[in-house]
Amino acid sequence: MLIPYSTDAPIYHYPIATVTLIVVNVIFFFSFCLPNENEVDGSEISHFVDRTGRSYSMEEMESKANELIEAGESPDELLEEYKPVFNFSTADRLMLQYGQGYLPWQWCTSMFMHQGFGHLIGNMVFLWAFGLLLEGKLGWLVFTLVYLATGVVQAFLVQTLMWFSHGAALGASGAIFSMMALVVIFAPLNNFEVLLFFGFRAITFELPILMFGFFYVAMNVAFFFLGGADMSSEALHLIGFLVGAPVGLIMLTRGYVDCEGYDIISHLTGREGKRSQVGKQARRQRAAKQTNQTTTIAAPAQDPAQTLSLLNRQVDQAIGQGQFDLAVALQNKICESNPDARWSQPQLAAVMQHYVKAGDMTKAIPLIELHVGMFEKHRFLLQSKLIKTWLQQQRPRHAIRYMRGLNAAFLSDSEKAEIQKLAAFAKKQIQDGVLEVE
Repeated sequence: MLIPYSTDAPIYHYPIATVTLIVVNVIFFFSFCLPNENEVDGSEISHFVDRTGRSYSMEEMESKANELIEAGESPDELLEEYKPVFNFSTADRLMLQYGQGYLPWQWCTSMFMHQGFGHLIGNMVFLWAFGLLLEGKLGWLVFTLVYLATGVVQAFLVQTLMWFSHGAALGASGAIFSMMALVVIFAPLNNFEVLLFFGFRAITFELPILMFGFFYVAMNVAFFFLGGADMSSEALHLIGFLVGAPVGLIMLTRGYVDCEGYDIISHLTGREGKRSQVGKQARRQRAAKQTNQTTTIAAPAQDPAQTLSLLNRQVDQAIGQGQFDLAVALQNKICESNPDARWSQPQLAAVMQHYVKAGDMTKAIPLIELHVGMFEKHRFLLQSKLIKTWLQQQRPRHAIRYMRGLNAAFLSDSEKAEIQKLAAFAKKQIQDGVLEVE
């Protein structure tokens, strides 16, 4: 069993509704789902009614059944004309009952009922993982409405499909499988942190959400057909998934959720990061804001020193606001207008560190090289970072040329030893036939 507990998907809201739903499920469980000796058994038949609504006691029905048996006929024919009426406990009334007509309150209450602690805990773990991601994108109100609505629709469909059967269903898994359909549609390329148990041992690893959803849907389809394709828990799960899938696609295509272009449609069409209309609007707003800031910059003060001071303050402001591309553009503008101008060490370090943490080494490497050339601080650390980056990029010859340019007189013994190790690794890459493209 793969148990999700966290995700690397970008989220923008706290899981307030998710936690609230978990609390409500726990309250329902302790209030209605634990055994109660004073309650009647929901499996007991109180009486029967015919198509006109007339009531028949159990004794009367037993008499009719005996008459049919004596006549050589099956008593099962009685069920076509006479409908059983059950004694329902409070818990039974909150479950999703089959064969009793439409009972609308059960469409909602049944998703908060659970059969035992294992059933409750299992569903709540999945509700936490899916809710963390979905509420993080949709906000508490939209997430709550979607969760309850899909659960209600799933229960309505099940009660309709089981119109001529008898029994009951309970649990949040139908609504939770609807939520699984949504997370697969909204964030297929992100990962779930999952637990996998082997006996008394457990391992954790990351699993792409698309693969996670495929695993559980395939498993439920397999068990559904192996079980005779009857109405089972697997059938309820699959109905929930089929209810959630169109909801997720509608919300995605109509722009009700911003998946930043990394949704299932963008993935299948090879347009990751480009399709999000909400994302495009946000990028247009940021571009307009930067244009306004650049326009403000273009009106220099009369005194060159004042102009330089103003531009430097704007570089600091851009860094403080997390607009690192703008900070680089401003600094380039400063250097174009004043050849003697240069980055301050804190400015350059902040921008450089941002790109390194973001994994954008294309932008980071020129800034690292600039820092090495301008400042003594952390020089060797940054030089080794450059060399390791080039080796990771399969550029051993470039790395060797750079190492040959280092002045050994300025290196400590430990630094020389590290350079020798990196040089040996670069030579091994060359011997292994690495094809280097500059």
